Amino acid sequence: MSEPEDARPDLHVIDVFMMSVRCGNCDSYQTIVGFKKFADKNVYTYECENEICDPNVTRTIVEVPKEFDNSTKRAEELPYYSAEEPAEEPG
Repeated sequence: MSEPEDARPDLHVIDVFMMSVRCGNCDSYQTIVGFKKFADKNVYTYECENEICDPNVTRTIVEVPKEFDNSTKRAEELPYYSAEEPAEEPG
């Protein structure tokens, strides 16, 4: 007897707080400094915490589809997030 498809819990989720993002310029790890919610995805912004890198050059943007994002609740609790209406895609 085979198990139904939905019986496999959390097979396809992304937890950005369990990921490491390393800068290609200074080779140090970046830290999450921003979080925005869109209608279909959540966007996390990472930056270096040093005097070597210019954030405008080395900033990393990670987009996670909402249906796979396992980090939303934790991101909403951090100081850089301000609850507002979901942002619209730049167009």
